[in-house]
Amino acid sequence: MGAQVAGEVDAVDPGVRPAGTPLDSEELPDGLRPAGAAVARRVRYQGVGYDGAGRVVSGSVFAPAGGGPWPVVAFAHGTTGLCDAAAPSRTGLTRRERGLVEGWLAAGYAVAATDYEGLSTPGPHPYLNGEAVADDVVDAVRAAHGLGLPLRDQWLAVGFSQGGHAALFAGLVATRYAPELDFRGTIALAPPVHVPQIVARQTARDDDPVTVLVPFLLAGLRVSHPGFDARRLLTERGAELVALAERGSLFEVYRATSALTNRDLGTTGLLGRPGVAEVLEACRVPVARLDRPVLLVAGGADEVVPLDVVRSYAGELHAAGADVALVAHEGADHAGLLSADVPALTRWADRALDTAPAAPRTAGFGLLDATGDGYLSLDDYEVFALRLVQAFGEPPGSPRARAVREGYRALWWAVADRADTDRDGRVGGAEFLGRLGVAEHEVLPLAEAVLALLDADRDGRVDDTEVRRLLRGCEVPEAEAARVVAALDTGGDGRLSVAELVDAVRGFCRAPDAGHPGHWLFGRFRP
Repeated sequence: MGAQVAGEVDAVDPGVRPAGTPLDSEELPDGLRPAGAAVARRVRYQGVGYDGAGRVVSGSVFAPAGGGPWPVVAFAHGTTGLCDAAAPSRTGLTRRERGLVEGWLAAGYAVAATDYEGLSTPGPHPYLNGEAVADDVVDAVRAAHGLGLPLRDQWLAVGFSQGGHAALFAGLVATRYAPELDFRGTIALAPPVHVPQIVARQTARDDDPVTVLVPFLLAGLRVSHPGFDARRLLTERGAELVALAERGSLFEVYRATSALTNRDLGTTGLLGRPGVAEVLEACRVPVARLDRPVLLVAGGADEVVPLDVVRSYAGELHAAGADVALVAHEGADHAGLLSADVPALTRWADRALDTAPAAPRTAGFGLLDATGDGYLSLDDYEVFALRLVQAFGEPPGSPRARAVREGYRALWWAVADRADTDRDGRVGGAEFLGRLGVAEHEVLPLAEAVLALLDADRDGRVDDTEVRRLLRGCEVPEAEAARVVAALDTGGDGRLSVAELVDAVRGFCRAPDAGHPGHWLFGRFRP
């Protein structure tokens, strides 16, 4: 276990190595080794950047003493900064995060802790872009398995603050993105689930103190939204603070903000400034019926993520049919949650390991209702898009992934225009059944985008082999995949055309059923 894993990282062709492949590893210094870690290694592994390019991602892998095999916790850390010096595998976990990791080791879990893309490895870090870092979290588990440690396939995603946000996004895609592993659930401590709402509260009044979330968020959003530059909206001091957040550590930014108010930075009423609401909305965690249980942990004295925001999100998940629990520590502030009853977290995890996952739904309106709340909404279609591109291994920020997302959104707006009779932004079962079907031109953008996604060799045609590749990524058994391909290929020429895919989507929207050849675009992603 002390040997270097093969490969000079800088010479790696990202198109050759699968995501999660360890590229090299080294022993961590004793000062970065949590108590109880018989194994403590820094690892660099193959990842995929938000822009679709192959990227190297770093992280740490810890394992307890003994023979194993151990289940794995994929730990997603809280905000440390946006620069390379902020990577925990280089500087160590914060004191309280280290204590949390020690709790997992003592409970008999191995820990795979990603640094996230762009921290300590080339490229920028897409701060609070959950879609971008969800694969970093999952691929860290793959990398840990690649080190030859005695690990079980069962694993959980656990994250704090920024990491809680990342862990929830990982929970949305984990079973489809890494079907070779056995994902069992998500624990999110102080997750900023509804970023627009949190920022609106923190910037409501001139005299309110500035939290470190705001400058890091305004700096980090420029990675995912290159046209957005908040500095022009702020005072000179505010612009300087955002610039510091781009290069400084958490401690440096915290020290710089300790005596500042919204008036000083010009952030009062920030949500109402041009372009701000749109980019913050992109950070929001979609409400969906996750296919594995979720534990949310929040603090009553949290100065960054208010308890009632997390409580509201828990209620939305519950209404969507998710297996969700909320633990509120009334006296805990933001950082204090990391040391609040760690044994309770490991007990919850033990139960998740012992509980068989729920079976998928197979028919009816519920197949389209990804959020499980009894209504169709934009969130349902956002989840379809995210799960589809992740199942295919497509980076969510690539041009093809963006086209798929826009196609699903266009389909939602077509459904809403036809069926949302009371114009409340959602479509109930009765409304949907009363206005079944969509027009060809309304499905066309999605069909074209999905075909572009399928065309792996970029030859301008999609054959049966490419369709089956996607279906395997969607966990469609081989025998069923053969039936789906045959049903889709109505022309019988061994190729999938835009017209054939349009017919499949329209047919499924008229009669949602897992037996329909269009089901994998919707129902296959049901928990």
